[in-house]
Amino acid sequence: MLTQTFIHCRTWPQTQEPEMGSFGMEREKLEMFEVGPCKDSYERGFLIGQRFSQRIKNRVAADTILQNQLRPFAQTPQSESLLKALFHNNQTKFPMYWDELLGTAAGSGVPLLDVSFFY
Repeated sequence: MLTQTFIHCRTWPQTQEPEMGSFGMEREKLEMFEVGPCKDSYERGFLIGQRFSQRIKNRVAADTILQNQLRPFAQTPQSESLLKALFHNNQTKFPMYWDELLGTAAGSGVPLLDVSFFY
């Protein structure tokens, strides 16, 4: 089954003068990215990962909780059973989500662990 997905991304306000009748609010640029048709969730995730690779990498690099707490914890023996259970549950209970997550990680070039912590 082929699926099609629309991704809407809000960007920061443009530095333009407000239009008349806008009540002084700055206009925002709304970016739309169309994905599909895709043969499966992995392909959809891969295409999303490719398109937003730099944003995903920037998000990972800027996330101090990920850098200073989650990644170090993930390297400890205590995290092993927790991460195995998390991955297993996502795979079995939400297989389409899991496949999209795998695709997003592959498409963006960001490790699955990092993507799974914030996706």
